[in-house]
Amino acid sequence: MIYIIVTTSINNKIGVQNKIHRQLRYIECINNLIQLINNDSKIKPIIVENNGVRQTYLDNLKCDIFYTNNNMINYKHKGGNELLDIKEVINQYNIKDEDIIIKLTGRYKLLNLNFINFVKKNINDYDAFVKFFNVCTLKYMFDDCVLGLFAIKCKYLKEFKYNFLKSPEYEFADYIRKNVDKNKLKEVHQLDLECCFADDLRKLVV
Repeated sequence: MIYIIVTTSINNKIGVQNKIHRQLRYIECINNLIQLINNDSKIKPIIVENNGVRQTYLDNLKCDIFYTNNNMINYKHKGGNELLDIKEVINQYNIKDEDIIIKLTGRYKLLNLNFINFVKKNINDYDAFVKFFNVCTLKYMFDDCVLGLFAIKCKYLKEFKYNFLKSPEYEFADYIRKNVDKNKLKEVHQLDLECCFADDLRKLVV
């Protein structure tokens, strides 16, 4: 089974504070994802939002929505909150160790099904599908990665934790390099993902 966990945080603590832009971007990107996968029986999309149980505009999307309280916890970076959200979804939905989780940042737009289809086609050959790349320098980096979209077997996410010593992208890339057999790791060169960075709303296709 493939689960797509779409991470969201309506009340962001860092970056540009523009609630209307954030709302419109979430709705656009998540609706786009739902249309792309088109009720695929092999894929289960789940939205997770971390500012507490309440009614929000996310409830109107045709997708499971799971609320946590993890945004109230203060970490050195938001990756810590996001990881807690993912682990709560794993527990809530009883996702099995060998299931594949595709993690997608909710404000990032998947431009086509290429990545998802590649994961589906090669699900028995690889444990992780990651693009090693620095979104600031726009260059390949062995120990940096795109956290906005990746696919990995659930068991690795259950064991992963941040040390908060370096960037979340570096720490995740380092964990993958050290814990996933290199023959089971697929380095993805193109995600066809339109990123929208929280700090300045800059867009970048990776």
